[in-house]
Amino acid sequence: LDTLNLQYALTKPTIAAINGPARGAGMTLAISCDVILAADDVDVGYPEIDIGLIPAIHYVHLPRQISRHKAFDLLFGGKPIPATEAAALGIFNEVVPRETLLERATAMAAIYAAKSPAIMALGRQSFMRANDLDYRRNVENQIETLCNVFETPDAREGLAAFLEKRRPRWQ
Repeated sequence: LDTLNLQYALTKPTIAAINGPARGAGMTLAISCDVILAADDVDVGYPEIDIGLIPAIHYVHLPRQISRHKAFDLLFGGKPIPATEAAALGIFNEVVPRETLLERATAMAAIYAAKSPAIMALGRQSFMRANDLDYRRNVENQIETLCNVFETPDAREGLAAFLEKRRPRWQ
């Protein structure tokens, strides 16, 4: 929640530039940004389910971005998806060749930086309130569920199996 609170406190747009595989917390940080750019050779995913956890925050945002059914498949299937598919689904703003990623992110930041700082700040705050009215409340509910998941034997087994590089033995 600290990341979300920081995002709400910022007065300038944030841009994620993904240059490697993004999973778990990497995806959470990316979706917390206003704009997401990715290199064309990366993939992303929600593998938490494979180790006995859940991608809780993504239960809130992903169905809003893409169809409920596709979101379910990605969140409960655990399989990675290529950046180009993530962009086609609307998860990313743009996918660019790896060698131009930083250049594109910098150019986009320059576009935003050229605007009135006062108007950008007021506009961003208004945009956040208009689009995230229930989002924060829903995220808090998901964090509570995630805390409950961490207390289960299956979560402990899944994490241990992940660290030991073996298949989990579910109860």
